[in-house]
Amino acid sequence: MRKQGNKINGAKLFINPSRKGSFEELLTIIIENNALVGIGASVVGAAFYDLLKLTWSKTFNQDYEPTTPTVKRLIDRKEPFIGEMEEALEIPLEQAHRPIRQHRDMSIIITRPRDPYQIIKLDNDTLQSVSIRTENEVVQVVGNVTRYNIISGIGRFYDDDEEKTISFKIPDDAGSSQRRRITWSLHNAQTDGEGKIRLEVKKIVSARGVTRRYLVQKVHRI
Repeated sequence: MRKQGNKINGAKLFINPSRKGSFEELLTIIIENNALVGIGASVVGAAFYDLLKLTWSKTFNQDYEPTTPTVKRLIDRKEPFIGEMEEALEIPLEQAHRPIRQHRDMSIIITRPRDPYQIIKLDNDTLQSVSIRTENEVVQVVGNVTRYNIISGIGRFYDDDEEKTISFKIPDDAGSSQRRRITWSLHNAQTDGEGKIRLEVKKIVSARGVTRRYLVQKVHRI
């Protein structure tokens, strides 16, 4: 069976057939962009695998600090790029665990060719992280917006009670007043005690009960 995936701009992806008697799958990515090639294949390759490990680790709720300058700069961006990647990866990575769902003692290891270093490991623990559900109860949380993308509606919210930042998403049909309160909180968050808002949210939680994201229902200024 052949299935066509989403188009990749500036690169080509080839999935090679498994060798006879082997469970290994070899994926080859060819970067076409001349500007990237000019940087050097080793630099591009290192950044690619570093970004892969970072985004997958974040999706699995694992700690990882990037090692390449290119990926470190992504962390410092004001837009919640990593949060958007997490949301995009949750369903595909959950689907990648289908063999593990049937055989809980199985593991899948992602490695770089000609390099014994393990990039990421999929197992029953990571399956629990991407097996998510949305709670029906609407709860209220108080804090500040720390990052926000007005196009995607995805951002980061510092929850005063949890004492940590949690990803959030506002609905596409949210009114302009709701969006203005989000940006108001973001712009005033740097001032001590300012920019506080109260969100009515539904929680997206993992099978372990860890809150992965807030689905915002309403936004209130305090």
